[in-house]
Amino acid sequence: MPKILIVDDESIFRKGLRKMIASLDEDWEIVGEACDGYEALDKLEEFSPEVLLTDIRMPRMDGIQLQQLAGGRFKDLMTVVVSGYDEFAYVQQSMRQGARDYLTKPIERDELGRVLEKLKLEIQQRKAKPKPEAAWGAQPTVRRHVTEHLTESLLKGKMNDSEIKLLGEMGISFEHPYFVCMVIKLDKHSVEKERYQRNDASLFQLYIQQFVQEMIDRHAKGLSFVLSDTEVIALLNVAEPQQSLAGSGSLGDMIRRQIRALSNMTVTIGISNSVEGLQGIPKAYNEAEIALLYRLIVGGDNLLEYSAMTGNPHMGSGPKKWSWEMLEKSIVEGKQESISRIVEQLIDELCSSAPSPESIHQQICKLLLYYYELSEELGVTEKWLGSKDIRKVLFEICALSSRQELIEQCQSLLSRLTECISKSREQKDRDPIASAQRYVELHFQHSLTLKDVADEVFLNPAYFSTLFKQRTGVTFIEHLTHIRIEEAKKKLAFTNEKIGVIAEETGFANVRHFNRVFRTLSGLSPKEYKDRIRDSSNIHEIS
Repeated sequence: MPKILIVDDESIFRKGLRKMIASLDEDWEIVGEACDGYEALDKLEEFSPEVLLTDIRMPRMDGIQLQQLAGGRFKDLMTVVVSGYDEFAYVQQSMRQGARDYLTKPIERDELGRVLEKLKLEIQQRKAKPKPEAAWGAQPTVRRHVTEHLTESLLKGKMNDSEIKLLGEMGISFEHPYFVCMVIKLDKHSVEKERYQRNDASLFQLYIQQFVQEMIDRHAKGLSFVLSDTEVIALLNVAEPQQSLAGSGSLGDMIRRQIRALSNMTVTIGISNSVEGLQGIPKAYNEAEIALLYRLIVGGDNLLEYSAMTGNPHMGSGPKKWSWEMLEKSIVEGKQESISRIVEQLIDELCSSAPSPESIHQQICKLLLYYYELSEELGVTEKWLGSKDIRKVLFEICALSSRQELIEQCQSLLSRLTECISKSREQKDRDPIASAQRYVELHFQHSLTLKDVADEVFLNPAYFSTLFKQRTGVTFIEHLTHIRIEEAKKKLAFTNEKIGVIAEETGFANVRHFNRVFRTLSGLSPKEYKDRIRDSSNIHEIS
């Protein structure tokens, strides 16, 4: 019994078709209905019908796009498209994609019967025909897996002679001596969040890969493949290195613009310099990945050439001397509602002024390591990160090339940390000494006395002083001074504020007293400490 899937965004039309097919020929099994292309792909995977009957004009993913994606995944699928009288241009495009027939709305009963009869006969003949001996063309799934394995070997520079021979047997050959690599990445935020979450991410990559390969087949020589759920790779085989960059750039821009026009999605493409021979492909791939990182600075929906990006290392004016004080204050005070806004503001500022993607990642990693140390001190790391190691978190951050994704990842991490710290402190605040320490952390910049804090936790000052020393091992004044000096160190390291201003902002009565206490506790004057920190930071960046 042949199976058919009906796709249309109008429920009443789907139901009408279902009844008409059932009354025309009871041999047909209608395995399901779908309201758009995304739902249809899931149903195709689930039911494996022989025939897809789809409307052309649908929201989100139209029938042409559905046909392109389904054709790559289900080689034996036969498609019939349904169109209005004024949509024949779409019908022509669909027929070029391999549609077996088309029907016009409103569908006439006799015409539908004719199409179904023709398709049923073809299915019966296909099943009666013996299958050919195994060959690359007759094994699309095997071919895809082998191709992915071989192309991954190319990117890693590990391809041997037997694998090169195997590529040739599969019809993949490289006539020219030079290669250019393109890494094509979906700008995830060009897709509605609900649409992206509802669908398998690999479907987006498959659509991009098939489109890229079609463009390569028309305008260049090479191959494309899906490397992961986030990246499509294109290897272009070119004859002249002098012409390769301009040619591939033109092709890349054509791919970018047409994907945007046809699918309402945008992509960003990193493109390498030309390299000679198969042995140069890993270098080209690395260059394309580096170029793509500059999406953090210039934004998505762009073609980013390695030579242009890295040839101008001072794209920005350099990071501004902004600090993370607002963020830290919100985290310490448990103001979760402010975290998202502050993180977005600071990362936008950093990305807009940074000289390179590496400097952005370096600053973000430094920030997260600082809060990791804080979480360790407070004993909330496990609740914050769960089973993840901080190294894995930093690795994921450094793999991001989208500013919006970087913002969202940091918003999620720091909001969760704020929540963990807040809940931890709620439990500890039943303890008067823990409450006193928290009060000091929030108000150290003001004039604070032992009596002020003792009153805050409803204890006699003398008893509070004794209890504080017993519980913490230091006196109240020593604890307060330590917090003020540590905050001063951060300001000396990360801001250009004058030493007198820093002294005032950290609760010291005057700069002379600040200098004396700072030298006693650190062994250096504030200026010496600032100079040493800046020098060591510059040496680290150079190395």
